[in-house]
Amino acid sequence: MKRINHCLTVNAAVELSLLDPEVAVKIHEQFFASEQLLYDLLVSGQKTGEIPEHYDAVSLSLYLHNAWVGLRVMIKTTEDKEKLESIINTTLAVLG
Repeated sequence: MKRINHCLTVNAAVELSLLDPEVAVKIHEQFFASEQLLYDLLVSGQKTGEIPEHYDAVSLSLYLHNAWVGLRVMIKTTEDKEKLESIINTTLAVLG
């Protein structure tokens, strides 16, 4: 599996994707791959009963990816560990 530098991806998405079409394509590809991985994991979790089946796996994968990207930005802008843990805990609580 190809290793992706997620910090670089998030930085490029925020700073360059609207300015450079080539960067935008690469960002879209990497975000899609991440969303697909989350989707596959969620479907697997639904099959084993770890994730409730009432969740739409597509919507939940998009939500979790968005939360992850947002968290990457927050990590760069705050040193408040409690704030970051609260964001993580709330995001994970959605799965319960």
